[in-house]
Amino acid sequence: MKISFILKTYIVLLPQLLALPLWAQRAEQTDTVQVVPIPAVVNIGFGSQPARQVTSAISTVHGAELEKNFTLNLGNTLYGRLPGLTVSQGGSEPGASTPSLFVRGVNTIGGAGTAPLYVIDGFISNGTGPSNAFMQLMPEEIESISVLKDASATAIYGARAANGVILITTKSGQNGPLKVSFTTKQGFNQAQYLPKFLNSYQYASLYNEALRNDGLAERYSQADLDAYRQGSDPYFHPDVNWYDQVLRKTAPVSAYNLNFSGGDNYVRYFVMLNALNSQGLFKKFGDQNDESSNSKYSKYNFRTNLDINLTSRLSAEFKIAGSLEQSTNPNNYTTGGTFNLLASLPPNAFPVYNPDGSFGGNQLYANPVGNMLATGFYKNNSRTILSSLRLTEQLDMLTKGLSVSAAVSINNYFESGSQKSKQYPRFAISKNEVGETVYGPAIGQLTSLAGSELTLDQYRNLIFQGSLDYKRAFGKSDFSGMLMLSSDNVTLFGSSAEPGVPSANSTDPYKHNAALGRLTYVYNNKYIVGFSASYMGSESFPPGKRYGFFPAATLGWIASSEGFMKHVTAIDFLKLRGSYGLTGNDIIAGLGLSGRYAYTPTFGGAGYFFGTGNNGVAGFAETNIANPNLTWEKEKMLNLGADVTVFKRLDISFDYFKRDRYDILVASNSTMPQFTGIPTPNLNQGKTQSSGFELALRLNSKKAAAFHYFLEGNVSYFKSKIVFNAEALQFNRELYATGRQIGQPLGLKAIGFYSQQDIEKRLVDPKSVPAVLTESIRPGDIKYQDMGGPDGKPDGIIDGNDRVAIGNPGLPNFTAGLHGGVSYKGFDLDLVFQGVSGNTVYLGGNYFHAFQANGQVAPIAEGRWTEQTAESASYPRLSSKDNLNNYQFSSFWQRNGSFVKLRSAEIGYTLPTPVSDKVRLQTIRFFVNGTNLFSWDKIPYGDPESLAGYPVTRTVTAGFRIQL
Repeated sequence: MKISFILKTYIVLLPQLLALPLWAQRAEQTDTVQVVPIPAVVNIGFGSQPARQVTSAISTVHGAELEKNFTLNLGNTLYGRLPGLTVSQGGSEPGASTPSLFVRGVNTIGGAGTAPLYVIDGFISNGTGPSNAFMQLMPEEIESISVLKDASATAIYGARAANGVILITTKSGQNGPLKVSFTTKQGFNQAQYLPKFLNSYQYASLYNEALRNDGLAERYSQADLDAYRQGSDPYFHPDVNWYDQVLRKTAPVSAYNLNFSGGDNYVRYFVMLNALNSQGLFKKFGDQNDESSNSKYSKYNFRTNLDINLTSRLSAEFKIAGSLEQSTNPNNYTTGGTFNLLASLPPNAFPVYNPDGSFGGNQLYANPVGNMLATGFYKNNSRTILSSLRLTEQLDMLTKGLSVSAAVSINNYFESGSQKSKQYPRFAISKNEVGETVYGPAIGQLTSLAGSELTLDQYRNLIFQGSLDYKRAFGKSDFSGMLMLSSDNVTLFGSSAEPGVPSANSTDPYKHNAALGRLTYVYNNKYIVGFSASYMGSESFPPGKRYGFFPAATLGWIASSEGFMKHVTAIDFLKLRGSYGLTGNDIIAGLGLSGRYAYTPTFGGAGYFFGTGNNGVAGFAETNIANPNLTWEKEKMLNLGADVTVFKRLDISFDYFKRDRYDILVASNSTMPQFTGIPTPNLNQGKTQSSGFELALRLNSKKAAAFHYFLEGNVSYFKSKIVFNAEALQFNRELYATGRQIGQPLGLKAIGFYSQQDIEKRLVDPKSVPAVLTESIRPGDIKYQDMGGPDGKPDGIIDGNDRVAIGNPGLPNFTAGLHGGVSYKGFDLDLVFQGVSGNTVYLGGNYFHAFQANGQVAPIAEGRWTEQTAESASYPRLSSKDNLNNYQFSSFWQRNGSFVKLRSAEIGYTLPTPVSDKVRLQTIRFFVNGTNLFSWDKIPYGDPESLAGYPVTRTVTAGFRIQL
């Protein structure tokens, strides 16, 4: 499928469509700002319920709201949109980076899964990272996305729901004539921030200082420094900005979308074709060398949703959708290695090209430009197919409101790679006694292009469902219920943690069976009682212990319907609700491909030696003891909430929650003795707890007003704690994770810099001034607090026992979103802001640690400690060595990760319709939008969400939308 296919389809249909009468009415979701009431119906998982009767904690956003930006995956459209959902940016590399989503934070430890469960049109989706089918969807095919957050909403998903559930409902056709919509976006993306390093003169000057600090002779003479400063000798005194050599300022992006929808009482349809292209930030090296390639990512999505009334009682839903992705890069599958090289390579290491046109280089570093031009290229191709068929029979002949349905879903994902690789020579140059250029021996050999084809990832998912649904009203009583049997089977044919690594062999299928149900009773449209439960099992657990029961109950009271509330005119609607229940998480540590069946012992090679000749004899021994009681994590959740509408225009929703998780699989360091002499099994002993709240508000303008506006905001907060972790005994009590928040980093506490007086005192009594034993301490080195003796008393040594809790986890515990829009006479503006706090980022690697591994030096090092700046220094003394003291994981390198970002902005104009009697168009709209435009934060060295690797990008596009 290519972009031209979409355009050709549109060109063929356009003459016929323009000749149609102007029967089409505006779509329910237009491009102007609307007064949006509380939705009439809410997706609650395997069904829907009137919003008035919903007592669960559910947040929803509609697909049309997510279209007003340009992103390469769906997750990046959700920043700040949904209370209770934290979206953590995972980089910006096209096709390789996806954000991480967390529902009400993290409430597990020990390596267990933290991702929510994704359910697309009622069927559980598999895959992680780029292979996650949810991330591959496009906003244009989505009706709504709902986040299920409390036990009453998630209990029906049993042992897979403790981390929350994200429901995706795709669009369906509606009764009415054919509607056609075409949208295109054209624009560019650019790096929001690129790392900044000092030039060759600054590098050489500071390197000389680092050598002097280490008691070594200087490397660069005054003549060298002058040549670097003047740029008079570009071959032997180069000054190369390697980022400028490899990256371009902007790269083009484009998107095309074509939708068809309509239907009658018998058949309703929705069809979507979508194409998206993004060229990477690398320069167009493929245009310079046929054996290289340009960096490019393309994705093509398609969807057909059909609803068919086969008879007066039997209906069918058929859905088929998919995506085709292709990414191409020079040098390697992903760009991590290239950006690591750019961040490490000093500007004066060697020139890009030598005088004879060969590539510069040395034994330590490769040439980034040479890598881009002369090491071949790599392609990833992936395809996803989502298909389902559901038949529903109304059983009113048995009892009114009863129906039965059966469904099957087959989903497939396949990723392959094409690797074309070669080597190239690079040469170090020098001058002889007479000033002639001398070329050293070739580093690397010139080889021809060789290719190989790889299967990188593959899985297949087969799901069967059968259900009974019932809905009936008797006077003031309203009953609704659902019973379902479900079975899904996932076969992994191998997946690798890193693209480009050949996949492993296929594994045994992962299988889940479940019986689940829900019952809701509403009396007099005021009092609501609900019960939901599932009985679920998995083959990953011991026989006889593979099934568990997960119940939840909920209560609701629509207080505004009571007679005594009629006199409170300011409150139009007030609902109080609460729920309590049990869910589970079966993605636990030890159930990966390498340790799946932890309830069985494992055996491996062993041996012993005997005799006067000490001869070895092979043997066989138990390597891991089984855990016959292995089970899933369990979580009890309490949720209390209220929904209020005041003055007919302001909607408020508030939730408080408390989560208690137990049976977490952790190492048994404090409960099983180490003198057994064998690796002890992980046991379900861990316990955690978290609590928090969510608040969402929405203010709408009056319906009749010419100037329309809305403003909605949300805040989410959680606080977690490890209750029990079965930890090994520690000298320093500060090293225990129990009692601390989940993800709390432990490191050394920096308390300034060593002074000359400290060094002199240490020479007399080493324990009087504690230091890292593996490093010779000098004035200007970072000084740490001594905490490592018994009971936290100083012992005169700085080592791993001196670590304490420093900073905050990397995941923010406070998230806020602000979404607003206005429209007037065809003009409209839409803005989305996101802010976070309660997180810490760490400054590490060559970006911040000067001269480490013979690397670069950044402007942060200009605040270094010297004898003259001892009182004001913000950076330790420079060292030419890999300093084992200064670059310890410590509070010195931590920074506040809070930020506020303008995630998306769009301004548009919709022409009055019809434009003329000849051009019969329902909507013509022009717009300009931007994604990830600005960041206000406390990190001057880059984006706080991604300080290394492929840079975070800003995207600006312009486009138009027409609808017939």
